Amino acid sequence: MSRIRLAARALRLALNRAHADPTADYDAASSDYDTFFSPVMGGHSTAALDEVPIAPGDSVVELACGTGHLTAEIIRRLDGRGVVRAVDKSPGMLDVAKRKVHALTAGTPGVGVELSVGDMDSFIRGLPDRSADLVVVGWAICYTKPPKLLAEIVRVLRPGGRVMVIETRADAHQALTEGLEKVFADDPSLLTSLIRVALPKNAATVARWFGKAGLTVTGQRDGAQVIPAHTPAAVLEWVQRSGAAAGFKTAVDNEREQLVLDRVEAGLAELLEKKGALEIQHTFVVVTGAKPVTPRARHGARAGEEAGVA
Repeated sequence: MSRIRLAARALRLALNRAHADPTADYDAASSDYDTFFSPVMGGHSTAALDEVPIAPGDSVVELACGTGHLTAEIIRRLDGRGVVRAVDKSPGMLDVAKRKVHALTAGTPGVGVELSVGDMDSFIRGLPDRSADLVVVGWAICYTKPPKLLAEIVRVLRPGGRVMVIETRADAHQALTEGLEKVFADDPSLLTSLIRVALPKNAATVARWFGKAGLTVTGQRDGAQVIPAHTPAAVLEWVQRSGAAAGFKTAVDNEREQLVLDRVEAGLAELLEKKGALEIQHTFVVVTGAKPVTPRARHGARAGEEAGVA
């Protein structure tokens, strides 16, 4: 019965368009993100970047750049020449990215970097056709309507341009999400808005999104990382300070936020006692693709070469 009440509550919130905004969570996590999330998951992001070659002179777009972990790596790989245009909705995260990028680009005028605060959907709609060699979306395509965003990415990419998406999978932090759902099911009034995320089931799901947008899939894989937290309190600290719980702050009744956290922690403690260990996995997907080079595009490039156009 409690889950029926929760479903009814969720329906009412959906009809009223009461949707949680993850920005506050990312702002709150910005000072800790490179202490909690980046050391654990950043290596997977960098490894994903290995699958889409970056050459000096490339024009790169990064959507949801966060604290600039991948932005900095992209700049290094441009090796002194190229353009990076990046956006993030969280002012707190972007402030960290700006400091990081400024330190990295001082004295390297050959690399142009533009960092903007804003919504990634609006940002990419404002970019010119065929203006990017690579588009990177790290841990954020879930906050959009993925097929629509990918269609815009295709428009912005030059023929042969690449795209890399790394995203959390729907079954990530399963024990934690199940515990949170139980808390809301027991008292639906605690839920004040809905967290809307399009987390994929697996890499094949994202590959299908790529195909619908007209991208050729060049690679797809699933991965998992055990988070370094093995007590209920440590698990809650990690998900909050890493940004993994983005949307939570505006999804719950502000005056009872601590009550929700206490109940989730109690549920994790019961699970720990029952199983003897807590092993919370951050599962994820990596999918890469390319915009096909059409015969017309090949002809245009060949004509440019014959005319001596670089």
